Amino acid sequence: MQFQLSRKVILASAIALASQVSFVQAAGYGINEQSASYLGTGFAGRASNAIDASISSSNPAAISFVEGTQVSVGADVILEGGSFDGYHSDALDNKTYGSAKDFQKTAFVPFGYFVMPIDEKWSFGLAGYAPYGIELDYADGWVGQSFGGKTSVQVMNLQGTVSYKFTDDFSVGFGLIGSHVKGELTSKPLGLADATIEGDDNTLAWNIGALWNVSDSTTLGLAYHSKLDFTLDGDFTIANSPVSDPDSPLANGKENVNLSITMPEKLLVSATHKVDEQWTVMADVTWTRWSRFEEFNVMNSEDSSSEYYVPMNWTDTWALSLGTSYQLDDQWLLRAGYMFDESPVNNDNRTVRSPDANRNWFTFGANWKVADNMNVDFAYAYVKLQDGGITESKHSKPSNPADALFGTVHGNYSSSSHILGAQLNYKF
Repeated sequence: MQFQLSRKVILASAIALASQVSFVQAAGYGINEQSASYLGTGFAGRASNAIDASISSSNPAAISFVEGTQVSVGADVILEGGSFDGYHSDALDNKTYGSAKDFQKTAFVPFGYFVMPIDEKWSFGLAGYAPYGIELDYADGWVGQSFGGKTSVQVMNLQGTVSYKFTDDFSVGFGLIGSHVKGELTSKPLGLADATIEGDDNTLAWNIGALWNVSDSTTLGLAYHSKLDFTLDGDFTIANSPVSDPDSPLANGKENVNLSITMPEKLLVSATHKVDEQWTVMADVTWTRWSRFEEFNVMNSEDSSSEYYVPMNWTDTWALSLGTSYQLDDQWLLRAGYMFDESPVNNDNRTVRSPDANRNWFTFGANWKVADNMNVDFAYAYVKLQDGGITESKHSKPSNPADALFGTVHGNYSSSSHILGAQLNYKF
């Protein structure tokens, strides 16, 4: 069998990861954890319940109804998890069995928000939060090492927001976003050399929203988040290779490639209803256009030729959240919520780079009023992914068959995770 492999093809298995992976955060590769207060209600009310400045990341119009000048800062911690059992079969159908655990590494997700009224009509806000990210690291020598090893992808949004209150009960808002991505991605093709990609990119995006107080007890929110266009440029390095021939595609060295990806737009519809002085209920529906992800095409930075092709065939998704809060006394507000988060990935297109599945969120939270101008949010979430199978071989371009030496990885994922959040809200 003829062995044909290029450095750029090895890189592609790592660079495509930046737009595939997500494990316990949100469907696809998103992160919901931009607020501890909304984490407590399963993110229900995140576009309609203007309880603090962190709502600006979901609905920019809502800052018109945030009380006074306010700062909200905090972080969510996503604890390690993940379980895989299966085997790798080579071109001769020889099987190597193995398992992997806790490859979803503990991730720290910080956020910060500032909101202030300019006058009776206009409000202004600044925000910093992480919309995407992953810390994924399979153990050395695991059965799928040719398809993926370590992934550290960090995306940070900086958002400026303005909101205009047309009436006492209705506002619209606009957010302009500067987004930065940074990643370190590795694999070990054929169990030989260590392949690493490190790169970053910047892009602009925006969101718009509206908030309507239908009555004294009911509020509706609507928000749209634009797509994000990234072109990830990176330095690809092969190291620790046993190959001494400098002309070999597995020889130690460095090359450049790039990948253009589009992160899809999403639409949020949110409702909050105050039942009485103690109980409030909320609901959210979010649609995400994951069907944009039809394929990946990694390009040579020098001649713009296509070096790596991955058919994705992802589908659009829906997420449904239901939540409630209960005012226990003057100091304590209790929260609970549930979210069903549909995945664009199924048994037909799951990869070791995207061990994704439909997930169920069960969340709890509390708000402690420390003083008239300061309160603290605490939240906990248990996220259970549905079990999912995988049968993955090396992907190929339509005109270029895949290299059978990579073999196939077969197995099942059964995973869950715990998330802890805390947030300080201060009114000036």
